[in-house]
Amino acid sequence: MRQKTNLHTPALIDRTTIKVRFSEIDSMQIVWHGEYVRYFEDGRESFGKHYGLGYMDIYSEGYMVPIVELNCQFKQSLSFGEEVIIETRYISCEAAKIKFEYVLYRATDNNIVATGSTTQVFLNTNRELELATPAFYQVEKEMEHPITVYITADTLISSLGANTRENIKAIREYRSGITRHEAGIISDTSILAATIQPEQWERAKNLGTYTRLEQLFILAIQDILSHSEMNLADEDCGLILSTTKGNIDLLANHPDTPDIRVHLWEMGRRISEYFQAGNRVEVISNACISGVSALIVAKRWIESGRYKKVIVAGGDILSHFITSGFLSFRSISSERCCPYDARRDGLNLGEACGAILLSSEGNDTDIILSGGAISNDANHISGPSRTGDGLYFAIRQAMEEAAVLAEDVSFMNTHGTATVYNDEMESKAIHLAGLETVPVHSLKSYFGHTLGASGVIESIICIHELKENVLFGTLGYEKPGVSMPILVQADHQEIPMKHCIKTASGFGGCNAAIVLTLPAYQKQPSRVQSSVTVHTTATVSIENSCLSMNGETVFSSSAPNFAQFIREAYKNTGGSNMKFYKMDDLCKLGYTAVEYLLKEKNFQPEEIGILLVNAAASLNTDIRHQMIINQEGDHAASPTVFVYTLPNVVAGEICIRHKIQGENTFFIEKEFDADKLEEYARIVMKKGNLKACITGWCNLLMEEYKADFKLIEVQH
Repeated sequence: MRQKTNLHTPALIDRTTIKVRFSEIDSMQIVWHGEYVRYFEDGRESFGKHYGLGYMDIYSEGYMVPIVELNCQFKQSLSFGEEVIIETRYISCEAAKIKFEYVLYRATDNNIVATGSTTQVFLNTNRELELATPAFYQVEKEMEHPITVYITADTLISSLGANTRENIKAIREYRSGITRHEAGIISDTSILAATIQPEQWERAKNLGTYTRLEQLFILAIQDILSHSEMNLADEDCGLILSTTKGNIDLLANHPDTPDIRVHLWEMGRRISEYFQAGNRVEVISNACISGVSALIVAKRWIESGRYKKVIVAGGDILSHFITSGFLSFRSISSERCCPYDARRDGLNLGEACGAILLSSEGNDTDIILSGGAISNDANHISGPSRTGDGLYFAIRQAMEEAAVLAEDVSFMNTHGTATVYNDEMESKAIHLAGLETVPVHSLKSYFGHTLGASGVIESIICIHELKENVLFGTLGYEKPGVSMPILVQADHQEIPMKHCIKTASGFGGCNAAIVLTLPAYQKQPSRVQSSVTVHTTATVSIENSCLSMNGETVFSSSAPNFAQFIREAYKNTGGSNMKFYKMDDLCKLGYTAVEYLLKEKNFQPEEIGILLVNAAASLNTDIRHQMIINQEGDHAASPTVFVYTLPNVVAGEICIRHKIQGENTFFIEKEFDADKLEEYARIVMKKGNLKACITGWCNLLMEEYKADFKLIEVQH
């Protein structure tokens, strides 16, 4: 597996293409090594023209910028007539210098042929060295060039069809994929649900060594690759998977000795291996906002320069594990769901897989992902906020990033589960955002609630609604059923399109919103600060019955097991929250770590976020839930257990305790990459205007546990 080139995150970037000239080759019929210096010069000239910072622009300000340092690393040779892509990246630095990094690609295969860097200094007209960056250049130095993120391909596998076209056709015909399933298939009792049809599984018969969900992911990703020039082996291409439970159906047979494929990181590894991906696949498990969260993460990685293209694939399938849990909450309707209607009494579950290709390059027909934000209610781990303020924060931030006003929004696709409290909360959030006159619809009555896939597949439908100037009706809607009036219609209608807002909400109090935009209506966002300076202000580690803060042991115990140790560690904080003792062990681990981490700290709710990662997800509690239903049947499932079968609930409990309403995202990785998480935290802090962010590893499986938390704050 090729590793990503270790380049600094660029503030400004330019790409230009040249053709190797006859005069540049030597007697060996390859480009002479000295010509690469000229190629770097070509890159700088193109960069200067692009950003109005050419040599004559600098000279007109009274300065010259000679090169004082040059480096070049040769990877492959070039021959006469070959086209070369020169990528020039401006690297911000504190000193009065101009630094560039270069990557030269062969255009035919996109292979890297050379990398390099240059450093220039400022001389005045007397050829004297300037010790401070000139004012005219300082402005540019502090600015970030906004990269537009395009959606260039999509595909959708659901109960309604094997591709996007079939799904759109079914919705146009007002067909629902929700049907009745007899007892024993996905539930001990008869249940309405939207499942993928048997004929669709036939397409995956050559993928017999992969699980049912992995097969769906592979089919969806293959479809994307077949309609693009993307190669996942390329170092500038990424893959992000979103799911709530992954291969959790495999847990049913041997919950006491789980199949390794139950681990979400293993699912990601297997899919990565299938496509020979050049970068490690990222997995996001953030309850029902997972799909929208993954799109936001992908957007930010592209904007930061880490990737040029990212495939976001979201998928979940149904099993007794999932249906029994939702039945325990009494949230499943005995009839086809009817979002926002006065008759609504619950949701229907569904299974699906969708994939979207995001790219830094697009054309005038590609929809733009122009804004995105994530927030938390800080209210309850399983019940939506009664005020709607958490979702409102996400909507507001996404609109601000996209530079979109309420009057510019053509329609909203909401979470719209048809549960009493979710729909009510959303109506309040819509009013708080000033969007009460914007048409609203939910797609849950077509697909069912597809969990970690929902954000991806519903975004795909929104993309095509924007392109086709059609707003699909909310199937089953008849009579308004929310206290704050919103514009919901049952029938399809043609409307002029500009922007769409897609929202999602989930267990753990998490919310997310994105803005999708037709290219003709893309607002050019003003340039913003390219980076924030942060520093670590506190660290906490918990391992082997020992808790350390800032490298010093502050608590240890001889307790015989984790349960006793973590109770003692929590008591040592002086905490008195009786709910702590009802949490699962994973939540207790993270909750206790943050009690120490935020001691004597005080932030406003929207000023702080939390980004967590682990390997085992919520497997400890998953096993407990599976054993209950294996032994006693689906009816015995406990809502107080089931709610903790989502790893992001750890963040939810922390958010409730400390009133954190900023960004919250949960990643799954086999091993902790602290630097990468902190890099992403810096992006989040800039995007969400956060003053602080908690980052950390929080992993527990049986009696093996480790927490490694860090508080980073903006340095003023």
